Amino acid sequence: MAETMNVDRFKKSFDGGSRPNRFMVSGEIPATESTSTAIIDSVVVRAASMPAVTIGIMRVPFRGRIVKIPGDRTYDEWTFTIYDTLVDTPTTGNKVNLRPLFMAWNNAFNVHSTNKPHATFAGYGGEGSLFAPLNVHQLDLSGAVKRTVTLHNCWPTIVGEIALNYDSSDTLAEYSVTVAYDYLDDDSVKDD
Repeated sequence: MAETMNVDRFKKSFDGGSRPNRFMVSGEIPATESTSTAIIDSVVVRAASMPAVTIGIMRVPFRGRIVKIPGDRTYDEWTFTIYDTLVDTPTTGNKVNLRPLFMAWNNAFNVHSTNKPHATFAGYGGEGSLFAPLNVHQLDLSGAVKRTVTLHNCWPTIVGEIALNYDSSDTLAEYSVTVAYDYLDDDSVKDD
């Protein structure tokens, strides 16, 4: 006979779940001609997400029906939101605003005035590369990392606006950064 679902059974089989407000984002913003390398301090990252993974579907007609076959994997761009404030930089001990660094990183791929990459653009990989990994860590209730997703070869496609408004009060200014990346590793999934 099947066990009846009740609160006690639910609580015994449930580990407390994941909390969406327990996360960290880590990584570095690569050095450009006008900036040095900076650490992304997750204290100022207000919102992020565990990136989605997608395999396309090839729809093949067969005798009046559509057979669905796994297609190619794609990775959508990933967006996170940052408070517009100064953060400590562990390498220099100075305080820095990350937005100008994201702007310089974005600009290095296609300079506003010349429509060309900066001279420091060293291509894909190796010394001086402007592509960098970013990590999204999901934390358990004690604050320990329970899952890490690493996005490889990131670069910023969009450094979002900062909304300015006389009506806004009791809130901090923030902006979003959208990055493209080549692939991801999820440490909770083991590749064969």
